[in-house]
Amino acid sequence: MSTFNPINISYTWDKENFEKAFSNSYTHQFKNSARRYVGWFFVALAQFGVVAAFKGGSIGLLMLATILILYWYVIKKWLIHQRAVKAYENSPLKNSKIKLQITQEGVQQDNVFIAWQDIQGLVPVEDDILLYYKEKAFYIPVNAFTSIEEKSALKSLAKEKGRLFHV
Repeated sequence: MSTFNPINISYTWDKENFEKAFSNSYTHQFKNSARRYVGWFFVALAQFGVVAAFKGGSIGLLMLATILILYWYVIKKWLIHQRAVKAYENSPLKNSKIKLQITQEGVQQDNVFIAWQDIQGLVPVEDDILLYYKEKAFYIPVNAFTSIEEKSALKSLAKEKGRLFHV
């Protein structure tokens, strides 16, 4: 067995990283959720409402169906984003330096240790990584690694531990 050098990850949890984390985790969670299919059903019903409104000349039904479609595609994400921004702004981690050390045993952050068997998964999204632990997504930007080799080593280790998932 080869020796594994710990991977040291360091980045600042700033507004830019928050925005990328929100966008990547929202997209990933929506793509892999049953809500996606419920939403398609919801939109299909609303579109039937639009057709019925045109055929029957009902302006009220047309307005309702249009509002429902706008809610699903635009307003819902905006509301969730606003709630996330408020949580970020009130977070004690805002603009703080995040440091993680990844080893064969798990992930260490300050005095907190998470064993690999407690990690739900590691998901590469675009150039960044989402680490899922206890229903929460932890964002690791590509610039948190000192080299591309370290990022590859993290993916290889996660795969070895059975925790690497693809989008």
